[in-house]
Amino acid sequence: MNIVKRAMSVLWNRALFPLYTGTIKAVKDKKRIREKYQIKKGVKNIVIFGTPNHGNLGDYAIYLAESQLFARYLPECNIFGVNMTDFQHEVKTLCGLLKKEDLLVLTGGGNLGNQYMDDEKIRREVILRFPYNRIVLFPQTMYFTEDAKGREEEQKTSVIYGRHRDLWLTARDEKSCREMERIFSKKVRLLPDVVLTWKGMKQEDKKGALLVLRNDVEGVLRAEHRNTLKELLQPLYGMVEETDTVVEVGKDLASLEDRLRKKMEQIGSASLVVTDRLHGMIFAALMQTPCLALHNYNHKVEETYKWIQDLDYVEYVADFKNLPEALDRLKKKNCKYTADEVEKEYDVFMREIISG
Repeated sequence: MNIVKRAMSVLWNRALFPLYTGTIKAVKDKKRIREKYQIKKGVKNIVIFGTPNHGNLGDYAIYLAESQLFARYLPECNIFGVNMTDFQHEVKTLCGLLKKEDLLVLTGGGNLGNQYMDDEKIRREVILRFPYNRIVLFPQTMYFTEDAKGREEEQKTSVIYGRHRDLWLTARDEKSCREMERIFSKKVRLLPDVVLTWKGMKQEDKKGALLVLRNDVEGVLRAEHRNTLKELLQPLYGMVEETDTVVEVGKDLASLEDRLRKKMEQIGSASLVVTDRLHGMIFAALMQTPCLALHNYNHKVEETYKWIQDLDYVEYVADFKNLPEALDRLKKKNCKYTADEVEKEYDVFMREIISG
């Protein structure tokens, strides 16, 4: 009898109790996540995966612009984002809550490649876990490093993306578009960064120069370049201020929208913006502030500039030594941004992805 009791005790402790507690936890998680994202029967979900869990305001602007687009075209749907931190804890439960009719979105940006593997791993997992859903990759810049690691990750991405039967790919520049078509053997649509769908805004009271410069792996400006910039601009603009489009937020992600608004107002209040940030350039274009956009370590700024090169108040500078000449050429009057052409491109795209 004691042997039977001991056997039952071992079975309970090692198998049945963990199964019981695991089931209880799964039920609670399902209820919590359903309520968190307001997932309801009979309502189609639009899920944007990989939204920022950090203070990169460019990435947050992309998510906000994506959400607004879907709200405009599918106002009856439940639209929500799953950020990079929550994804790891929630994706398994979401697999059980989402239906094959739901539309899944991989957020756009400049992180398709092996430079930002956390973002890439999220995309791969969504594609693998949801084989029957329509999945749409919003406009991305793609960059795999030209080394063994880059080639290895490129191959993994190629295989995983290539197997999905309803994956829609978009690139935000011509170079990325060509590379994506080569790697994935799928049709790739070329579209501008989704933030360019926003309307232009202008602040009349502008003064000083604002340097919006990177302090990360993508930045190429050395300290002496920054000093030269200040020496060049101070006699012309008086006040020269430094900032970035990345802010400290910690866990307070709810403050990102307000931080984004304030950053755009700061850019809008300057007489000139000099930036090596892609969204520093885009925010300046939207706020109708004259801007010199500098080269960074890959092609994302240069290629995205092509979408707005007709704006005579924004100029791309490939070589730092050419900056004084570019400054002389820059037009600082009649700055005006309109999203009409961009909206036409996105209108066709949105109607296609929501059909069927």
